[in-house]
Order: sequence, then C-alpha cells, then structure tokens
Amino acid sequence: MAKTFDPNLLAGRAGIVTGAAGDIGLAIATGLFEAGASVALLDLDAALSAQGLPPALAGSARVLRLGCDVSDPGQVARAVGEAARHFGSLDFVVNNAAAVTPGHDVADLPLADWEAAFRVNVTGAFLITQAAIPHLRAAGGGVVLNIASQLGHVTARGRSAYSASKAALLSLTRSIAVDHAAERIRAVSLSPGAVLTGRLLRRYGSAAQASDTLAPRYPVNRLGTVDEIARTAVFLIGGQVGFMTGSDLLVDGGYTAV
Repeated sequence: MAKTFDPNLLAGRAGIVTGAAGDIGLAIATGLFEAGASVALLDLDAALSAQGLPPALAGSARVLRLGCDVSDPGQVARAVGEAARHFGSLDFVVNNAAAVTPGHDVADLPLADWEAAFRVNVTGAFLITQAAIPHLRAAGGGVVLNIASQLGHVTARGRSAYSASKAALLSLTRSIAVDHAAERIRAVSLSPGAVLTGRLLRRYGSAAQASDTLAPRYPVNRLGTVDEIARTAVFLIGGQVGFMTGSDLLVDGGYTAV
C-alpha cells in the first residue's frame, strides 16, 4: 500500500482489526498503522504469521498479533482484554472477520452453512463489540467499524446466507450507534463491492478472469482494490466524519446504483 496517510492522524490511538490475516483486513490494519495507530491483529491462530506481514508491521511494538476465533466468547474476552492491557486503552474496533460459505439456492442450503455465516459475520462482530465497549467507554469514546458488503443491500443467486448475515450486520451497526451515542461511541459500516483479493483469485483462477467476469456488472467497469477499502476505513475512523454514525458507506463502484 502506498503511504497516503498523515502519520499523526491516529497517533496515540489503539484498536483491533479482526480477520487481519486476510487481504482486506491486513490492508486496513496497515492503513491504520501508517496513520499512526497501534493495532491488534486478530485472526485464527493458523492464519497469523509475522512472515505474512509487511516488514514495518512485523517489527513494530505498535502491532500485536493475537489468535482468536471471533465466534468463541472466551477467546474474544481474552483477546480484547489482552489488546487493551498491551496498549493501555482501545479507541476503535474493525469487525472484518467473515465466513464465506459455498453457494446454494435457499432450498438446498445446508443449515450448517447458514449458521456458520451468522456465527462469524454477525455473532462474531457482536461479541467483539460487546467486549470492547467498556474499553471504548473508558477512553472517552471511540469507533466501531463493521465491514459489511454490497450484498447486505442486494443479493445474488446462491448467496443467501452471506447476504442475510451482512444485512444483519448493517442492522447491528445501527443498534450499536443508537445504544451508545451518549457515550461518544460511533458505529458505522463500510460495504465493499467486489474487491480483487486472494479469495477472488482462487475462485476465478486469475485476476484477468475475475475482472472479465465481474467488472462488466459495475458501472465503473473494474473491480475494487484493497487499498481503496483501507483508505475508506481510515477515513471513517479518523474523526473527520464525527457526525456520521449508524449509517453505511457503500464502496461498490456503483453496483447498487443500477
């Protein structure tokens, strides 16, 4: 990621990014770090490796790597508590961890896949937020940023579990905002469209094939980049939009506009 942030923008602030081993999560964490924040990277134990981090993050005292299954209340309590102790406070949370289940029509969707999508995408965000709120409150306020999806607004065939879970995450965002506004805790969501990630490459076989298949569905005729999502996340957390809470920002190349 090109260094595009004022390194003093988030200086002295600390927070958590879940799903931090994935392309979007790592890009967001890197952007927050470059903007001066201390960041706890949460992901499943097997996914977290210093070898996969940019060199600046791998060797920094402002970065903490923690194994955590966000759907497990005990693991969440331990990870959030450790992050707060390590940094001394928490000022933001980015709920990015997501389960993407195989495609099925509703009639054929296994209950286990439906439950997996909600367990990570919704319950995981709820558990992380619930554990973090006392620390945000103690810091005098903060930001909860939920990474949702364009498919929380619309859907696609075979994506019912994912779409429904992301729609629920949009609703959870509104509830967090309303319940905790008096404590100066903002809750916002960011809904990306199709972003060129390793998962998309694995699904379509190559960047060219992914672009050829998906880009024509977008008015801008291209896929998004992880850098674009990261820059938007830093913008939402950075304080320039303090009057924004309980709402969603679509970064989808115009997909939902048509």
